[in-house]
Amino acid sequence: MECGQYAAPVQGQTVQGATNRQGVSGSTIKIIAVIVMLIDHIAAALLTRVLIERGLFEIGTLGLEQQINWVMENAVLYYGMMVMRLIGRLGFPIFCFLLVEGFQKTHNVGKYAFRLGIFALISEIPFDLAFSGKMLEFGYQNVYFTLLIGILALWAFDFFEKHNLKKEIQSVLTVAGILLLPGYLAICASNIAYNTMKSLTATGVIKLMPDQSTRIALGVGMYLVFLVAMTIFYAVCRHVKGREKAWRMCADVGTLAIAMFVADNLRTDYSGMGVLTIVMMYVFRKRKVISMLAGCIVLTLMSFSEFTAFFALIPVALYNGRRGLKMKYFFYAFYPVHLLLIWLVALMMGMGWTSAIG
Repeated sequence: MECGQYAAPVQGQTVQGATNRQGVSGSTIKIIAVIVMLIDHIAAALLTRVLIERGLFEIGTLGLEQQINWVMENAVLYYGMMVMRLIGRLGFPIFCFLLVEGFQKTHNVGKYAFRLGIFALISEIPFDLAFSGKMLEFGYQNVYFTLLIGILALWAFDFFEKHNLKKEIQSVLTVAGILLLPGYLAICASNIAYNTMKSLTATGVIKLMPDQSTRIALGVGMYLVFLVAMTIFYAVCRHVKGREKAWRMCADVGTLAIAMFVADNLRTDYSGMGVLTIVMMYVFRKRKVISMLAGCIVLTLMSFSEFTAFFALIPVALYNGRRGLKMKYFFYAFYPVHLLLIWLVALMMGMGWTSAIG
């Protein structure tokens, strides 16, 4: 799991931005994230398999008395698994926070992104074995891909902030931002509306079954609404903050839309909302607690089951800005290694080729 690349401090000095106050170092926060991630993955990849073997997915076909009996027999295992998964919700926002910290302090973003990409590829087979019971399964990709897309987006933001591009390029980026973000939002909103209509039809609340033409009509209508809103927002931003700020804002939101779209379509862990979590933490990077709070709010909007992520505010509030122990490659390697070990345990239990994700 990517944990942030820190520049080495000069002897007798702290890392830039650190203070002499007491607190926890970056390596301590990484260890906390690794532990909660391990707890989460044991629950998701091992205990879930045990529950599946015991008929978790067949509960809906049982009678009421049989359902009650199943719950009584498996309550400890089921609720233990749920508690472990709630503890695991602390892991991703901490890794995102450390990614943003590492991005600000690394001397070579290209090497940083390259390492993320390499470990994304290395981790994919252990990830697929652990969760789907297959050597390769392209319907769901590991979290390293989410972190990679996130850091590439931050790299683009930093480039736009530090470079005064030609006016023609600025114009292209402005138009791209105005067009792309409404497009992404329209796709998401129309999919939600379409799926909601299908659910209401299935339950008999509405009679007309929506088809693909309905989805397209919803998408076009929502795109026009978002496009008008984005155009107005750009005009206000340009009037208040000037042309330079306005084109950079459009370049940033266009990059964000592309990054989230790629993550969604690659079906990476946490998908586009995971990328948005990283970006929001970067936007508020000067205030560490606010940065983490913004990321946790995004995750909770994605799924209310992520609400325990807010407990990650505690170690971040205690963070002293120091690097701590030099264990960079341990944290990189831990992700694929622990997933492979979990799968081997499942294999020895006779469940290695059973999917843990249904």
